[in-house]
Amino acid sequence: MTFVRRGVALAVTALVLTGCGVRPTGVVDAGEPASGLTKGLRIYFVSETGRLEGVSRPDERVREPAAVIKLLMTGPDESERRSGLTTLVRSGQFDVTGDGDRLTVRISDLTLDPASVNDRNYTGQLVCSLARAQAVLDKNGRTRPDDVRVTVRAIPPEGVEQEGELGPYVCSDFLK
Repeated sequence: MTFVRRGVALAVTALVLTGCGVRPTGVVDAGEPASGLTKGLRIYFVSETGRLEGVSRPDERVREPAAVIKLLMTGPDESERRSGLTTLVRSGQFDVTGDGDRLTVRISDLTLDPASVNDRNYTGQLVCSLARAQAVLDKNGRTRPDDVRVTVRAIPPEGVEQEGELGPYVCSDFLK
């Protein structure tokens, strides 16, 4: 029995002295930094490749989700434009209603075609930006942006009979 104990003790000592077998390395370039949910306000613009990209607006304080639409209409700042970002939300009358995890945005003088890539990105800009604002405005901190469901209701111009309602959507529907 003593022989077995000594053998086990020697094996454990050998393992401890040799370490785990991982050799030290220098600095390794692993590509882009980690991305994911960040704190604070983000609004979404469209890239040159037609994808939505969120940009941080840490200094912007919004008191209601509708204020985000004005930021979208203002568009990306100079450096964001240089990197290829643009906004499809340019003008119009917007009305945002709802509370908690449900919002509806009504847009006057607009028709939306769900099959159009530009209309999809337009809708995505609204959905993702409004959802993020609603999550930031939650004083309890329990609302995540993807908990917020946004319905977009386009009110067409006079003479056009088709009123379109899209959604409800969550932001991740547009970030695929």
